[in-house]
Amino acid sequence: MAEIAGRPGQPALNDEKRQRLLELVRGRTAARPTDLAEDEVMVWPSLVVVEALSAVVFLILLLVVSVLVNAPLEEVQNPTVTPNPSKAPWYFLNLQELLLHMHPALAGVIVPTAALVLIAAIPFIDRSPLGVGILFTSAKGKMIVLFSTAFTIISEVGLILFDNFIGVTKSLQPIAPPFVYLQAIPIAVMVGFSAILALMVKVIFKPTRRELIIALFTGFVVTYFVLTIAGTSFRGPGMELFFPWNMPAPH
Repeated sequence: MAEIAGRPGQPALNDEKRQRLLELVRGRTAARPTDLAEDEVMVWPSLVVVEALSAVVFLILLLVVSVLVNAPLEEVQNPTVTPNPSKAPWYFLNLQELLLHMHPALAGVIVPTAALVLIAAIPFIDRSPLGVGILFTSAKGKMIVLFSTAFTIISEVGLILFDNFIGVTKSLQPIAPPFVYLQAIPIAVMVGFSAILALMVKVIFKPTRRELIIALFTGFVVTYFVLTIAGTSFRGPGMELFFPWNMPAPH
């Protein structure tokens, strides 16, 4: 084959012709490239088996906990008496926490809808195949997640404490229309803090588009958990703030 390829006046062999010539050699096969890198494995069975075993172990642990830990029911429901505080199920307490700080339509409809639309738009905004399947994309991505988590926790806790003890509504209610302190200011705060987070990540980490999206998505997830924990463990009668160990009994 080398003689044919190097013969004067003969056209150069392309990949297809070279592959055909290799197939004619007895006892030898052409090397086939693989799509897997050295540190990659197939989803089946490597990943699926691990996930199935994890699901079985989790189910067994859940059954054991449900047998050992009692979950007593409360007293019989009385429709004429509303408990104080009257809380939504824990998975909606983040929205109930938002209701304390802004207009009900904004907290219950507009903000959740906007969040879901933005999350659904992520695959259309970031179409790069680089880093697919790698947790946090890169080492820099992990640092961005930690930074975004710390920034969001500090910001959320600070805003909750500020609105509880100082209060935009309390301060502006006598002098401003409800639209200002129930809609305009909450929207400005949410957009403003998101922009501050994005700007700080850009300046500090010089992120790619995906890493910037990771920062904002981390902020969203941490916000979800902070609001849920605040509504579950720190809101007592009248939806006022209490430490969990000083929480009055519902009445």
